[in-house]
Amino acid sequence: MVPSEPATPSTTEDVVAFDHWIFAVVPNVGYTTKAMSRKFDAGLFDPYLRGHYTPIRAAAAQDFDGEVDLRMVHPVRTGRELLLSRITRGIPDEAGRPTFSNHTVVARTDLLKAGRITLETVYRVMGQFDAEAPDAQGAMDLLRIPLRPESQGPPPWGDGIHKHMTFAALETLATRFMRDATSRTLLLCRNTTADARNATLTLLVELLAFKCNIPPFPAISDAPRSSALNHFNLVIAQRGVRADSSWAILESALTEHVLPRVPDREEIYRALSAAIRQSADGARAV
Repeated sequence: MVPSEPATPSTTEDVVAFDHWIFAVVPNVGYTTKAMSRKFDAGLFDPYLRGHYTPIRAAAAQDFDGEVDLRMVHPVRTGRELLLSRITRGIPDEAGRPTFSNHTVVARTDLLKAGRITLETVYRVMGQFDAEAPDAQGAMDLLRIPLRPESQGPPPWGDGIHKHMTFAALETLATRFMRDATSRTLLLCRNTTADARNATLTLLVELLAFKCNIPPFPAISDAPRSSALNHFNLVIAQRGVRADSSWAILESALTEHVLPRVPDREEIYRALSAAIRQSADGARAV
């Protein structure tokens, strides 16, 4: 199939429609692109996910009853789109073995930065689609995402981040990305649930990329298998993983700054401080 430009997402006054595709097991075939939106060529974006569509660790794969619900974010080189992936359990294969499904949406960066849509809204709509059409195969309609009213302006990026990490940890992570956009960080969020780690990923991407204009980075909300680890620059996990020396471990409960601030970037540190403060103040006011 010859790669082509993705279809231009359609926008109405209340919704935007994005291309999306599902990579999962088809019985007697194996893992493949199982479904995609009409006239969309998933091969155009396949290089961003190839080799780690479902990077589930062996321990999780062998746990037939354990919940699988994790998120991935991959920026596209053009800067115009983000690939937002939701990984869950798929249907058993022909031998009754557990499988996994990757549902990926091609989301417009301009709408995300403007606050017309949020990452959480996109993931919520993806979850609704997966629940309503677990056997989707072949051509699908575009995924329709509700738009926030333009008059509301951007949402409060990072609202709730104080529940998941300290300001010292947030500042250290931002400093690492500002110093080196290719740096790799394992953010340890000990004794947390999948929902909490998903929320942490969403809040961090929105706060750092959309509010602070730090270039978006590949991220995942749980530790992947070791062979897939270096596809990411941020891994959020509840325990350590085996990694090479390119990775730094950052505790979400860090109490003191461990890196000097990047010169001439005080506006970003002020934005992070304000986000943490407003998040905590909002929680106390409830």
